[in-house]
Amino acid sequence: MRIVALLIVALLTAGCAAAEPTASEAPTARSAEPTRTPSQEPVATQTTEAPTPTRTKAPVKRTGAAARVPRRVIMEQLAKRAERIAASMASASPEVLPTDVDPDSNRGLGYRLMLQFGLAADQWQYLDALWQRESGWNHLAENASSGAYGIPQSLPGSKMADVAPDWRTNAETQITWGLAYIAARYDNPQGAWGHSQRVGWY
Repeated sequence: MRIVALLIVALLTAGCAAAEPTASEAPTARSAEPTRTPSQEPVATQTTEAPTPTRTKAPVKRTGAAARVPRRVIMEQLAKRAERIAASMASASPEVLPTDVDPDSNRGLGYRLMLQFGLAADQWQYLDALWQRESGWNHLAENASSGAYGIPQSLPGSKMADVAPDWRTNAETQITWGLAYIAARYDNPQGAWGHSQRVGWY
C-alpha cells in the first residue's frame, strides 16, 4: 500500500510540473511581436491638404448713369427748369415733335421735357440715342448685373427719389431726373452721349 501511495504522489508531482511552464517557456510581450529590421519599419506618409479655394466676387460692370452728382446740384437743375417753364408759359407755342416720335410715348414725353430744360431741339438726336441704348425708353428696365434702373438707367435707381418717390414706375420722374443729371454733369445730351461712346456709361 505504501508503494502504491508513493507512486500516486510521484505521478501527481510529475503532472503538476508538466502543467506549469518554465521561465524559459513563458511567452513575453516582446516575443509575440515580430522583429522588424530598419528597412521593414513603416514609413509615415505625409499628406498635404488641398488648398481651400477662395471665392472672388466678379466685378460688377459699370453701366448707365453711374457718376456721383450731389443732390444739391440735381435740385439746382430742377429749380432752373421750373423757372424756364414759368417764363415760357405766357408765350407758349405748340411743340412740334419729330415725325418719328409718338407724342403719347415715353419718347414723346422725353422730347417735351428736354425742351423744358432749355435744351435745343438738335440735342434730341443724342438724348434719343443714349436712352435707346440704355433702356429702350422702358421705364421698368433694370440691369440684372449692375442694378441700374429706369429710362436713364440711374445707378442706383434710388437716386431718382430726389425728384419724387414714385421713381420706380413714373416715366416723367425718371426722365426729369435723367435730364437734370445730364445737365449737371455734361451740360447737354451730346456731352453725355460722347462720354458713353468712349467708356460705356455716362
